[in-house]
Amino acid sequence: MAELSQQDIAQFRALNQQYQMVLAQKQRFEMQKKEIETALGEVEKAEGRIFFATGTVLIEGKKDEVKQKLETQKKEIEDQLVKYTEQEKRLRKKLEEYQKKFQQQTKGD
Repeated sequence: MAELSQQDIAQFRALNQQYQMVLAQKQRFEMQKKEIETALGEVEKAEGRIFFATGTVLIEGKKDEVKQKLETQKKEIEDQLVKYTEQEKRLRKKLEEYQKKFQQQTKGD
């Protein structure tokens, strides 16, 4: 059985770090999606004037326009979530392969 190289260990650590970063990004997008869904719900219930933030400025907008803008943002975030979920799966699979390799090596010693 092949010995674990320093390169294998370094690659495992780098993959693990990348995996943690992907999880953090995915979580950030999930939170943004929830915020947008909440805002969409409020827009639906709103009567009268509607304002939305652009940077630090509040701008008045029409209900349909604000709703469309939020739905577009939600779609973009959902696309990012798909991308990060796929990346998470690939990284998890690679990490599991390294863990199996490490376990086999320690059992062989």
